[in-house]
Amino acid sequence: MWTISNGLSLLRGLLTLPAAWFLWNGHNLVALWIGVFAYITDLLDGWVARKLNEVSEAGKIIDPLSDKVFVGVIVAILVIQAKLPLWFVLAILSRDVIIMLAGVYITRKTGFVLPSNYPGKATVLCISFTMICVVADLSPMLVSVGMVLSTALMVISLALYTKRFVETLQGAPTQ
Repeated sequence: MWTISNGLSLLRGLLTLPAAWFLWNGHNLVALWIGVFAYITDLLDGWVARKLNEVSEAGKIIDPLSDKVFVGVIVAILVIQAKLPLWFVLAILSRDVIIMLAGVYITRKTGFVLPSNYPGKATVLCISFTMICVVADLSPMLVSVGMVLSTALMVISLALYTKRFVETLQGAPTQ
């Protein structure tokens, strides 16, 4: 449980608090740098886990949970500040809740925690890009493109997660 990679994931979850505070209080640049640092911890935790042979069932839970908490809180603030549309935030949160609940169900049924997949990681990256564009007050066109790409990736990744969940429950090999 107490590994360097899990510590990086936990740190990312804790970074949600200062990022949210700075964003809420209009210090967007500071919030943005905290978000960049949080993203770096996301890249590092998986690399460290593989490099130091620290891949663990706890890490498979802490890592995506930290991502979901960070993204969920930030997008909620952005919708309250009328910087992101409600439908987009609801799509993000709905996808995350569905994946989380299905993951808990799979773990209880099989005793195995399914790791994130690459389309899921690409989705989080695209959502993060969109949030950066909003927080940095970049072009509305970039924000629109980011939301469209994020939405498409949310649909694709949710479909692939669903397929993997069904295969896992049926005893078929997973990716």
